[in-house]
Amino acid sequence: MTTTVQDLHQPLRLHPLTYLDEGDEVTAGRADTSSFGLFPADGAALLRQLEAGRPPADAARWYAEQYGQEVDIGEFLEVLDELGLIAAAGEPAAGPPAKIRWQRLGAALFSPPAWAAYAALTAAAIVAMIRQPALAPAYQHLFFVRGSLVILMAGVVAGQLPLVLLHESFHALAGRRLGLNSTLRIGRRFYYVVFVTSLDGLVAVPRRKRYLPMLAGMIADVLAITALTLAAAPLLHAAGAAGLAGRLLLSMAFGAVLRFAWQFYFFLRTDLYYLATTAAGCNDLQTVARQMLLNRFWRLIRRPGRMADPAAWHPRDAAIARWYSWLMAGGYVLLTVMLVTTAFPVGIRLTEIAWHELTSASSPARIADALAFLGLNFWEPALAAGLAIAAFRRRRRPARTVIGS
Repeated sequence: MTTTVQDLHQPLRLHPLTYLDEGDEVTAGRADTSSFGLFPADGAALLRQLEAGRPPADAARWYAEQYGQEVDIGEFLEVLDELGLIAAAGEPAAGPPAKIRWQRLGAALFSPPAWAAYAALTAAAIVAMIRQPALAPAYQHLFFVRGSLVILMAGVVAGQLPLVLLHESFHALAGRRLGLNSTLRIGRRFYYVVFVTSLDGLVAVPRRKRYLPMLAGMIADVLAITALTLAAAPLLHAAGAAGLAGRLLLSMAFGAVLRFAWQFYFFLRTDLYYLATTAAGCNDLQTVARQMLLNRFWRLIRRPGRMADPAAWHPRDAAIARWYSWLMAGGYVLLTVMLVTTAFPVGIRLTEIAWHELTSASSPARIADALAFLGLNFWEPALAAGLAIAAFRRRRRPARTVIGS
């Protein structure tokens, strides 16, 4: 963070700001860097006075006259500086946001004609499943080939990656149609590896316009399921390569069904979590719920000095976290039980199978087959463990103070 010393009697140089009024709270910040803060209505009014050219000392007097109370203008300026809203000496103020790529494509994908086509595609898939029940999603579809576990695992992994990217692309394009930039990164939710599309500027968009970008990935999943099912329909009873292709398509469709169902794990901050917290008017429910659980623990072992200050919690977050914190704790307990009772035993068994293949292999091909089998089965938990270790090291790393301009 760069710390600047401000002359309270000279106007500030602020970057261009955007505001979103939501009753008693206002989201304000920079669209070019997606840096936003949540201000009370009076705080946003003070920020507008500074943006209009009032020197900080004069703006503080205006605030006292307007609201009948004093404001610590120095502390207020520190908050603005931390958010990067103040242009440092010699730093040019940010210009208008750059043109958003793929904005027209995003608008086309969510236009009325596109919605009509999506509805027709979904209806056609439902009709096909009714006529041929074997097309309906079933776990048996995952086993699209017999005789080679490596081919089976390779097909499942390779078949899902394009659909994961499609899911995230729909999030990004739904945001870009609103003029929002997006970034894609690899993240972790407990012991799952996930791809995450960041739409930070979404907080400055009116609430009713946020829902589609949040749900766009699940819409993509439904479209993938319907398209794959319709493509598999004419190949259902075919022989040879055509039949194999049909079974692979149904396997990919069922993988998309599983990913769609995964979104209901609210406590892992899935798409439906963000949808629900936005509709409920929350600010950071997950953090407040976690701190509330820790506070109960510290209170239980009589360590009140380590408790988080409830005064820092958003009132809406605190109200919902009273019951959501138990839901979140229960969810993590359930996943831990599944890890111990299912994932670990399955992983041990798969390792035994691969080790037997390695020790009894009579050719380089069989050794390669066993190693590929291990890699396809354990790449995700290995990557999740690596991400967890990296996150732990970042938390343990001492903070650095940078002084300069």
